[in-house]
Amino acid sequence: MARAPIAFDEFEIDPARGELRRAGAPVPVEPQVLDLIAYLAARAGEIVSRDELIEAVWGGRIVSDSAISSRINAARTALDDDGTAQRVIRTVPRRGFLFVPEVAQEKDRETDAGAVQPERRSIAVLPFQNISGDPEQTYFSDGITDDIITDLSRYPELFVIARHSSFAYRGSGTRPIDIARELSVQYIAEGSVRRAGNRIRVTARLIDPWAGNELWAERYDRELTDIFEVQDEITSLIVNTLAGQITRQHYLRSRDSSTETVDAYEHVLRATQLALRVAPADNARARVEAQKAIAIDPKLARARAILALTYLNEANNVWVADPEASNARAYEAVARAVGDDDRDPWAFAMLGIAELWHNRAHDRAVAAMRRSIELNPSNVHFRSLCSYVLAFAGQARDALDEIDRALRMNPHPLPVYLGFRGRALLLLRRFDEATPCLETMVTMMPGHSNALGYAAVAYAASGRVGDAKATVKELVSSNPHYRLAVLRRILPFSDPSDLALITDNLARAGLPD
Repeated sequence: MARAPIAFDEFEIDPARGELRRAGAPVPVEPQVLDLIAYLAARAGEIVSRDELIEAVWGGRIVSDSAISSRINAARTALDDDGTAQRVIRTVPRRGFLFVPEVAQEKDRETDAGAVQPERRSIAVLPFQNISGDPEQTYFSDGITDDIITDLSRYPELFVIARHSSFAYRGSGTRPIDIARELSVQYIAEGSVRRAGNRIRVTARLIDPWAGNELWAERYDRELTDIFEVQDEITSLIVNTLAGQITRQHYLRSRDSSTETVDAYEHVLRATQLALRVAPADNARARVEAQKAIAIDPKLARARAILALTYLNEANNVWVADPEASNARAYEAVARAVGDDDRDPWAFAMLGIAELWHNRAHDRAVAAMRRSIELNPSNVHFRSLCSYVLAFAGQARDALDEIDRALRMNPHPLPVYLGFRGRALLLLRRFDEATPCLETMVTMMPGHSNALGYAAVAYAASGRVGDAKATVKELVSSNPHYRLAVLRRILPFSDPSDLALITDNLARAGLPD
């Protein structure tokens, strides 16, 4: 079980007291069920397999499916959930379980008298230790550290301490809280490198020294065929995870803050998290947050870019009666974003999608996406969004290559990006491979109309017409605007055969005209 208290919705898990509380009042729960809840909550947003759960909660003992189901049901009961709604613990068929709510581990705990945490989003990356026993290998551990510092510096919302300042603490034994106070940073990243023969092992950790918490730790083992290729791969994994963890921490903090204490960037952070869920209610909230950011800072390009994303979401999921009007609003917002800041990668990424949907300008769409990657090549979001555009531009093979590279760079992708992979496979007519990706997207993003639509296409194209019809029935009941005539009019496929693949199979599945 996690050591630090974990909070979500009205609940809090306190491992030190072995207690689950709701609105401050203890909730009766068996110890094993509490362990199960704590383990899933500590992995919120990730699918946990049955084997992982058995290893963590039952110590790897042989456990029947009925015993696991019994404990899952007891956990849902304790959390005021049930097997139908699955609002907190969702069963992902054939894969495991997903803890749905956003969680926050205890923060703001004093670890040093008089320590005052800085407000800015900032990090110091300490030199990774060479623990290979060979001083000659220090160049590799230093190279990984240098690359992480360089790539993190591409995130404009994050202040990264320069190399000479963080390397000054090599071997000093200085406590993380003292380093954080001296450099005035919120987070510390550190790690180690061990080389043995043709194998390399790199560990990395992200620490919140002000709260005394380890926020994330991971180990990477690789075959050392090309040392620089391995260095690039591991650096990409670490950078994307570090940036994601820091963004997540600030989203949780901003969510718990009053409107008066939140700055423009925090509103953008909220808007981005909400918009990428691609669900109608979250999308509406994202638009409000983006508009609040613009009201505070009219020149903040990312705020207008995310505002454009909310219009693009509602248009391409056909949540509205007039998707063309939403696409026009998106293009207007993102054109202003690029005009305000021609080095903001989010602005160019959204410009690419807007060029696609509003103007059907496939070449300009791809060029804008490539520009977003140039501005921040280490950020997995922009490669994933580039895959999205390439699929519509008749370049499904390139779309698959781009999304696969993005998924290698980020071990914990957003479910919408798995959907991008499913669509690329679908357009390559690899239906059996596409189906699991699209099913995962449906499970994890129930408000995403296109997730249901593309899953229905995959089922129909592979001969599973019954599943296709059931999926379309669910789609029609949740979205009255999603109709064949609209899709034929608005889908921006450059290749007519790709459009026919989608619409013909949706017709076969029973989508009304």
